Amino acid sequence: MFQIFNINFDNMFKKENSTKFVLMGVLLLGLGAFSFFNKHIGIKITSMALSIVLLFFAYLNLKNINELRRYASKEEIRPFTNLQIILLVSAVILFLFPEKIQVLISSIAGAYIIFSQVKRIIINKNNPYYRFGAFNILTLLFGFTLILSPLFLSRFIVSILSILIMLIGSYLISMGNRLK
Repeated sequence: MFQIFNINFDNMFKKENSTKFVLMGVLLLGLGAFSFFNKHIGIKITSMALSIVLLFFAYLNLKNINELRRYASKEEIRPFTNLQIILLVSAVILFLFPEKIQVLISSIAGAYIIFSQVKRIIINKNNPYYRFGAFNILTLLFGFTLILSPLFLSRFIVSILSILIMLIGSYLISMGNRLK
């Protein structure tokens, strides 16, 4: 019934694995550079990865539902089934429409940021101890940027992830060369 995963990393850093490290490093370095210079493809790759993560969470939730069906009533299981539906629909939508969903998420986040800053100004306009400072102005500008350029946040996240992937790839290449 229960799955047991036996992952053993004890013998991973052996000399015969050095070419695998170098090969994996070159692949990650190429993927990172490709997604760094082609942001639209990087956005699609990021959306696909997020969709896979959501599918994994849906799988874990399904395991919980199957375990709860043994002893729990339908009313207790209902929130888990609703979460299952939301996870599956979100994963499919992210997989089918990666850029449109990220535009929608960025626009909603930008509107929320602007709304919270304006609300903070209105609530604290008569408060002598509250200052609308540089951080609040930058936050407000970031909110407007998310609304006016919705893929700004996605491109920024893709750039950071691409740099991280390239760093991991170069580390794996150096590890493979060190093991030789």
